[in-house]
Amino acid sequence: MSTLQRSNHLELFGRTPGGVVMTRVVWEGVDEFSRFLKETPGLVVKDVEAALFQEGENVMGVSKERTPEDLRTLVGSGHVKLPPETKGGVTWVTLAYGTVYALAVHETPSAHDPPSWRGKTVKFTKGGPKFLESAVKDASKGFGDRMQKRVLDRIKRRR
Repeated sequence: MSTLQRSNHLELFGRTPGGVVMTRVVWEGVDEFSRFLKETPGLVVKDVEAALFQEGENVMGVSKERTPEDLRTLVGSGHVKLPPETKGGVTWVTLAYGTVYALAVHETPSAHDPPSWRGKTVKFTKGGPKFLESAVKDASKGFGDRMQKRVLDRIKRRR
């Protein structure tokens, strides 16, 4: 039950000589609600960070499905860094692959390809080069709606 639901009620407290019934609305818990309002910005930021981290995890999952299957070490190195960060009203998570050849595979064929790859190609069975970038682009469709739903769901669960 929310602070508002828990702490308000109507109170019948008298009649005027003319027969008018007087009531008052009583809200017990103004101090509690005031404290809640002061804490809310920090809580909402945590909700946004958690929702954004989940979005990042989903994007990383799609990205991993698009990496070359023969490069299991690359797939295993994909991660979303913790914790999410918020500064100056901007919240972000960082998605990364942690192998020395991640950039070369992501950009292949490109100037980043190591000399040992010249004449060879990386074989993608699903997806292709730009496996992380394409997953981010695909996730951008509906991103705002998903974030709003996740944040509101977290707020509702806390009530």
